Amino acid sequence: MIKKIAALTLSFLLSAVCLASCGNGSSSDAVATSAADSSVSESEGGDASSASDASSQEEVKIPEASLTINGEVKDTDGLVMLTVDGKDITFDTFRYYYSYVCSVYGITPDAVTEDNFKDILSNTVNQIKQEYVTLKLAEENNIELNDEDKKKIEEQITSIKGKYDSEEAFQDSLKQYYLTIDVLQQMEEMSALYQKIADTLFANGGKYATPLEDFKKVVQDKEQYARAVHILIPYCSQAELDEETQKTFETLDLTMKMNAKQQAYGQLDEEGQKKCKEEAKKVAEDVLKKALDGEDFTELIKQYGWDPGMESDEYKDGYYIRPESNFVQEFKDAAFKLKEDEITSELVENESYGYFIIKRLPVDMKYVEDHFEMLVKEYDAPKVKEVYSEYQEKMEVTYSDEYNALVYNSIT
Repeated sequence: MIKKIAALTLSFLLSAVCLASCGNGSSSDAVATSAADSSVSESEGGDASSASDASSQEEVKIPEASLTINGEVKDTDGLVMLTVDGKDITFDTFRYYYSYVCSVYGITPDAVTEDNFKDILSNTVNQIKQEYVTLKLAEENNIELNDEDKKKIEEQITSIKGKYDSEEAFQDSLKQYYLTIDVLQQMEEMSALYQKIADTLFANGGKYATPLEDFKKVVQDKEQYARAVHILIPYCSQAELDEETQKTFETLDLTMKMNAKQQAYGQLDEEGQKKCKEEAKKVAEDVLKKALDGEDFTELIKQYGWDPGMESDEYKDGYYIRPESNFVQEFKDAAFKLKEDEITSELVENESYGYFIIKRLPVDMKYVEDHFEMLVKEYDAPKVKEVYSEYQEKMEVTYSDEYNALVYNSIT
């Protein structure tokens, strides 16, 4: 949530040299954790899958860092654009955050307009403030990177750099993602520091973490938690595969099978997709009848389900969801309406995924204890957000003359 930017920097550079082996990059995220998770489409900010491999770098427009103020191109070496809570933000760092916010808008800095400039600029400052809460929390709680942490970062950067044919190719890749080597180093250090803060302050036993005994009481509250298993019959499951894909389809794991079906479904016209939806509904209705007639629900999941999460060690015994969880609303609404050991009497449909058949189970306290860290992390997420927001609101920001003179086409 909070460290999205820093977490992406090395992955951007890695994707630039190994796109061919990565495929679509985010395809496994789409369903592997949970087919009911509604947040997957936002998980990467829409950037990583657009990277080009090193062999085609010459075909990609490489942005050159530039700042123009009142018609004059400024020397940006060491130029401080603003100060956040006493920390100077140089042009290179500011430009990187600015480019990230632009990417969320689906544009690059050279495509900013007068209409969206103020919003992008405001969101850039807010993003910087949010990220720099990490430094504030670290200072207040005496948390810092040790030599081993710094060595690991250096090794990561060196490893990525070594994948490029030349120093020039590496520098071009940095430029492509509005980075400099110093900003890359800074982002990775920030990411590592955030992880230390998360492990120290927000994990089990930390300053802001909910203790196990308190969590046990919360998780047994039927209004706050529902344990649910489900059978997902997606629209795409009925899409026909091409002959070549069909040859190896049965050897694929469920995630890869889903990816293949999604690709086939995405290539259909409106009429073809409509037919798939109708066929998926027929399958789902048949499975629902089997479930309501008393057939073993676990076996029905194995036979008909398309959610890889139901096969994973973390979720094979059910999802523990809250009203605030990042699950599609239809799924949550249906799960919380059920009594324990009850199955939805009708299909639950979501336009993004297809049909769900849901069964609510009693909370398993042994599972809760065994998976406490995973569960409490999700439970405490709003508290983490609140802590960051409180610190962010208190941060003082001062702006340079150059910042105050910015216009929509000042930064490239």
